[in-house]
Parts: sequence; structure tokens; C-alpha cells
Amino acid sequence: MRLKQFWQRLSARERVLAGVALLALGLVVVRYGIIESYLAYTAHLEEEIEQNSQLVARMQRHRDRRERIATQVNLLQQRFQETKQRLIPGGTPALAAAHLQERIQTLARESGLELVTTQVMRDEALGEFRKIAVQVTLRGELPAVADFMAGVEYGEWLLAVTTLEVRSTYNARVRPREGPRHPLTITLEVGGIMQGVETPVTTQEG
Repeated sequence: MRLKQFWQRLSARERVLAGVALLALGLVVVRYGIIESYLAYTAHLEEEIEQNSQLVARMQRHRDRRERIATQVNLLQQRFQETKQRLIPGGTPALAAAHLQERIQTLARESGLELVTTQVMRDEALGEFRKIAVQVTLRGELPAVADFMAGVEYGEWLLAVTTLEVRSTYNARVRPREGPRHPLTITLEVGGIMQGVETPVTTQEG
């Protein structure tokens, strides 16, 4: 009742001023009491959403990178197994050397060369593998030697000629008589990596 009486005693101009003051006070309350709280809440939500989006993006990149790494590892393992199949078979150096000797004998026979001598060289360690080498002496004509070298370098096995010595009794300054020339004598060392004992491949998940 007192507030009503007080309002009735005010003049029209005072009532207008009082209404404007009340309206301003209401706007201040709404601005700082409701709108500011809402804006702060929405800003917090936007920041949280942005952080979660960045986290999801990082997790996505990590997952994609892990999948690419796993694919590359599988590809490398496949290539390694394919390459290993081209190494000299044999679980021991002696067995691998025997297989290498048989391979050289086969290549020499197919090329038309005469196998004079063979000598197994001492094997050497190369990391987890071992290098096997055989020194051989062959006799034959130059085309046959070329065929033999091509069979060694480009055959099914990964072999390499490490040393090569060619001897001939043919004298280029003397015109050869009728008949075949003296054959070449070739001493070379053929080497490669042995496959070794097959070990199971272990994989890790995660």
C-alpha cells in the first residue's frame, strides 16, 4: 500500500522518469544476469567442442598413420620373404655351400664350360645371415663364359662374382693356324647369402 500511495503522489513526469529508471535497471539485470551467463556458457561449449574436435582429429590421424605403418610393415615383410627365397638354400653353411656348388656345376654345364676345380671358401657373418662363397676354375670359350656370367648375375638366386681371373695361351700377335683356339681358363669366386634356419615370424597387435 505504501508503494502504491508513493506512486500516486508522483507527478506524471516523475512517473516517466521512474519507469525509465526501472526499465534501465531491468535491462542491466537481464544483460549481466542472463545474457552474460548465457554467452559465457555458449563460449565454454564452443571451446569444449573445439577441443573435442581437435582430439578426434588427432585420434583419426593417429589411426590412419598406424594403418599406413601396418600396411608398410606387411609390404616390407612380404618383400623380405620374396627376397629370402632367392638366397642360397640351406640351414647350415656346409649345406648352403653344397647347394651353391651344385648350382655352379649346373650353370657351367648348361653354358658349355668345363669345371676344373671347386673350393669352398670360409663363410662370413653378415648380421643375422652368413655369406657363402665358392671359388671355381672353368675352361671354355669366351661366349660360354659370357653365358655363365649372365646365369650367375641374373639367375634365380642372388649371386655375385667377387673375383675374376682369365688366362689364355692364345697369342694375338701370332696368326692362328687352322683349328680351334686354346680355350680360356677362368678362375672366379661366386658368393651369396644363405637363407639359414627358418624362424617363426611374430607380430604385435595394438
